[in-house]
Amino acid sequence: MKQFQDVEREVGVMRERTRLLAHDSFRHFLGYIDPEYQLEWFHRLIAEHCQMLVEGKIKNLMVFVPPQHGKSQVVSRMFPAWAFGKNPNLKIVGCSYSGDLADSFSMSVQRTIESDEYQAVFPETKISGMEGVKSRSAKRNEDYFDIVGCKGFYKAVGVCKGLTGTPVDIAIIDDPVKDAMEAYSQTYRQRVWDWYNTVLSTRLHNNSHQLFIMTRWHEDDLAGRLLKAEPEEWTVLSIPAICEEEGDGGLSDRHIGDALWPEKHSLEKLEKQRQRAPREFAALYQQHPTVEGGNIIKRDWFQHISQFEYERIYTTKFGDCPVVFFLDTAFTEKTSNDPSGIIGACRIGNEMYITCATKVHYNFPDLVRFIPRFVVQNGYGRGSSVRIEPKANGLSVIDQLKVQTTLSVVPTPTPKDDKETRLCAASPVVESKRVVLVDGPWTEEFIAEVCGFPSMPHDEYVDVLCYAIDHFFPHGRGVDVARIADILKR
Repeated sequence: MKQFQDVEREVGVMRERTRLLAHDSFRHFLGYIDPEYQLEWFHRLIAEHCQMLVEGKIKNLMVFVPPQHGKSQVVSRMFPAWAFGKNPNLKIVGCSYSGDLADSFSMSVQRTIESDEYQAVFPETKISGMEGVKSRSAKRNEDYFDIVGCKGFYKAVGVCKGLTGTPVDIAIIDDPVKDAMEAYSQTYRQRVWDWYNTVLSTRLHNNSHQLFIMTRWHEDDLAGRLLKAEPEEWTVLSIPAICEEEGDGGLSDRHIGDALWPEKHSLEKLEKQRQRAPREFAALYQQHPTVEGGNIIKRDWFQHISQFEYERIYTTKFGDCPVVFFLDTAFTEKTSNDPSGIIGACRIGNEMYITCATKVHYNFPDLVRFIPRFVVQNGYGRGSSVRIEPKANGLSVIDQLKVQTTLSVVPTPTPKDDKETRLCAASPVVESKRVVLVDGPWTEEFIAEVCGFPSMPHDEYVDVLCYAIDHFFPHGRGVDVARIADILKR
């Protein structure tokens, strides 16, 4: 019994400590208002950035987080209540793709302010209808409420709806698009853009702040257009579902390949989602939307052929078309940032067939052991060669393979231009339908990375594709300097 009382007393002390901290710390406020809420590291990170916005340390903030990871709970339901506690004169507008959803956020904010826990932290911030509160002038309904005795108010509005006469200190937009149909509609994207420029932005003043939380659907969405038009105006917090950079680039202690919230969304679940729809996964979960059809390289430029069809063609041309393997190597630990990329390709007639591709995270000894196995299993034979980019890592791999194997190992020519210029130079070969993909489990990942470049986190397949085109079409790539310059300006 005494032990139970001691634990209860300790919990009470911790709870009181959290209450005292909640007044000046939004992340502690989250833990105090709902102690059962599973507050993860990225929730605390988002909360800290929201607090910096209220304190004037951040002007405008965009937060990109995968679906169903609690972003609305933090930003749309809890943050306005805490902000009103700090400054009850704030004028806050909460926007979402539908008026009903915006209204639900408004009602959540009201319930929080009414709660005993909130009043224990911010007893001076009240709204009409609360017990003991009498006010003839303060309004309160589903989409609007005043802060009693102060100038502050909250207004909920659906995106593309009116805000006439409403001044805004903090504008919150929580997902301006509902689904893929709206996201991929040029008409709807333009409609949202027009609404932002003719309605929402006209309600802002010099000291206003904007807070967008979004799941990215499309490169040309509202966030994409704003970041392109005024990148210096925005602080961006982008958190992918699967870690792509060691420690999330300094945001966390995650390793590459770790799920963001494994208790809710396991890595296995996320990988299944990625396999079903790689392009959509890259946008919604990893925050890497691409232009419809592709950026420099378009998806429909690639031809496709089945393994059966390829083998029939290859058998008839066997002596003339050895498979050549192209590698962009990186060897560090398996949790490293950059993987090694490899493709196998051959030229049959006037077309280049990419027969296989993969990416691996291996240290140096494992990579040197892997390469011979992979190439032999994927068609290495008479006339074949293994061509490796001769950068620092590549030179070591070349030397070791020459010592340990009988493979024909050749360094690729050292690139003189940057990746973007090289891909633009190689693009006419793809555009003319001269690159054929032998469909396999690697195909969609390959297309997604090449067509998504330069907005994708990795570009190993871009490198090896350029090396392969340079090798098989050394004088026939159709390089047009003026065309390249035009592409880079787009």
